[in-house]
Amino acid sequence: MAGLEEVFGISTGVNNLSYVDRGKLDDQLQRALRAGRHIVIHGGSKQGKSWLRSRAITRENTILVQCLPGSTAASLLREGLGQIGVSATLTTTKEKQLTGTLDFRGSAEVGKLFAKVKAEIDAGIEIEKSTSEESAPVGQTPADLSWVSRTLVASNKYLVLEDFHYLDESDQKAFAFFLKAMDGYELFAILVGVWPQDHLLTYYNGELDGRVQDFRLEWSDEELGQVLQKGCDALNIVMSDEVQESLIRESFGNVGTLQRLAEAFCRLSEVLESHPGRDRLHLDSTMHRDDALGDVAIQMSSRYTTFADNFIRGMRRMNESLLVYQLMLKELTNASESDLLSGVDSKALLERINKDRETKIRPADLTQALDRIDRLQVKIEIRPPVLSYNKSNRRIYLADRSFLFYRKFAQPKWPWDQDTEITNDLAESDPLEI
Repeated sequence: MAGLEEVFGISTGVNNLSYVDRGKLDDQLQRALRAGRHIVIHGGSKQGKSWLRSRAITRENTILVQCLPGSTAASLLREGLGQIGVSATLTTTKEKQLTGTLDFRGSAEVGKLFAKVKAEIDAGIEIEKSTSEESAPVGQTPADLSWVSRTLVASNKYLVLEDFHYLDESDQKAFAFFLKAMDGYELFAILVGVWPQDHLLTYYNGELDGRVQDFRLEWSDEELGQVLQKGCDALNIVMSDEVQESLIRESFGNVGTLQRLAEAFCRLSEVLESHPGRDRLHLDSTMHRDDALGDVAIQMSSRYTTFADNFIRGMRRMNESLLVYQLMLKELTNASESDLLSGVDSKALLERINKDRETKIRPADLTQALDRIDRLQVKIEIRPPVLSYNKSNRRIYLADRSFLFYRKFAQPKWPWDQDTEITNDLAESDPLEI
């Protein structure tokens, strides 16, 4: 007997009763871990990235570091060390070197860790000989990347960085350079984040080519159908073809949206746990389906209303460029599904913005706005991001497919559709620094 919350819906744990190993990614990820490569798991919001990672690596074998706005490459390593009991003071030099101290005096277990790392360094196992010398048998030692990497490796745990997209671009680049050196000490990291393009780390550091394996999470309608079918089997129910096709179609390729719709439909159908008996319960109410679509849209309203409002407030807090941000966001919210998912070219976006306008937006102003869009969303606490800009191909993408569902079923009224003039009235009292 399974409860509905164990089968469908969004949860921090994996809903194993509706989990689908799409494309045999579970096996591919396990092989990548054994092969000794850095791993990047990326894709849109609510596409099962963390579920995939947690299926491959148990919590007990994970050093899980949550990236936050303001995190740096050095602070992430410091937090990772702290989770295994090592107190660290780390900074990054202008030459992209790591410097600081490590303190192994936390406990007897950490002392054993220190002894293991020191034995490896003394034996000359590391690729590049460390110049660090310990100042006490079990105490503080000057830290470089060799000591840090060997210490993390000695813990026999995987270093996982969740929400890597929240790092400032300069810190993403800095960590990409650390990664090249880390694999020389056999420390391999797993990075999880919301961005659409492949090979982000290689873009930042070409020396990582061949050293990183990308896992981009996208779902086909067939795979989403497997999620529904597995969940229905666990609940001993059958959804009519019409209901299933509707839920899959309106999920817009997002497994998180499908999970929410399936949960809402079952709850409205009064299926709160597995149906008892040998015969399956057949569900075919299109009324419950329509109510489920409406209920989930209402649940999403807070996020996307906040997104639009905060984006506008963010522009109101800037001394200049208000108009280009407003026009850019308006054009993107009205763009087609295919354009948003394949990426809107910046030149094409400029043409759309300037169409039928007497006063034209300059290309430089749009480029500056696009360069800032990721940082702007972090600054105004739009988490996870809705839009993402790829500088390498100069295209802006939709990072959250749930937006397509919300746009269709919530019938939102955007700020620019209201009879309110948007001005830079907060620029002096509440300025936004990006």
